[in-house]
Amino acid sequence: MSGTSGTAEVPLVGLLKERRQIEEAVRRGESLLVLGPAGSGKTALVRSVTASAKGAFHLEHRPVLHEMLASLATALAAKGHPRFTRLVENGQPPGKWARQQTSVHLRGLIRSALAVGPCLLVLDGISGSSFQAYRFFQSVYHIPGMAMIAISRDPFRLGELHRLFWDPRHTIQMTPLSDSEASTLFDLAADRFGLREFDLADFRPRVLDNAKGNPGQIVEMCRLARDPQYRSGQHIMFAPLRIDLMTRYLE
Repeated sequence: MSGTSGTAEVPLVGLLKERRQIEEAVRRGESLLVLGPAGSGKTALVRSVTASAKGAFHLEHRPVLHEMLASLATALAAKGHPRFTRLVENGQPPGKWARQQTSVHLRGLIRSALAVGPCLLVLDGISGSSFQAYRFFQSVYHIPGMAMIAISRDPFRLGELHRLFWDPRHTIQMTPLSDSEASTLFDLAADRFGLREFDLADFRPRVLDNAKGNPGQIVEMCRLARDPQYRSGQHIMFAPLRIDLMTRYLE
């Protein structure tokens, strides 16, 4: 689970410093590593900055290198990159074409394409990257004009990609929200998911206590509270909701 789907639907709270760091890195064309536990807002924060960045590509990490190469090639083709669009057969979906190519072929095509049209590449949800993946991204990393933002839960999950993202000066470690920020986020999420009609006297303090300042968990617990299976009349049954959420984060 690389990100929390609900976080993007609720305004970001208490992440101004981190947002400014990412904005500055994007402005300078510098690479960056963003670390934090599941639900800490990494993906939502990065997307809030890169959504308006010209030529930015958001790539989900895959354990198999060929899948990542095919995903990146598909994105380049979808954006109309001439190095790819002219290779795709008429009427054939770019994704299908990319998956049919060999990894060696895709590596060469991608590198040559990025050499003439560098971009901002966001590599999200990194977990156990292989040496082969490191060698490919190393070759991309050093293309003039290229910048990469890597997102992972902790340095150990980077696998071999730790060789690229080793400098603490270019690392953002997500920190928990303050009590007041967490309370504000709960109120925004409760409004967003229509929880005001329920009894929040017990639910609110339990969410804030268990989330421990983790914005993604606050938002997701509020989202789940809308599901009838977690409700008994006006009461929200916190225990089963919390168990299901934590099981999801461990996936």
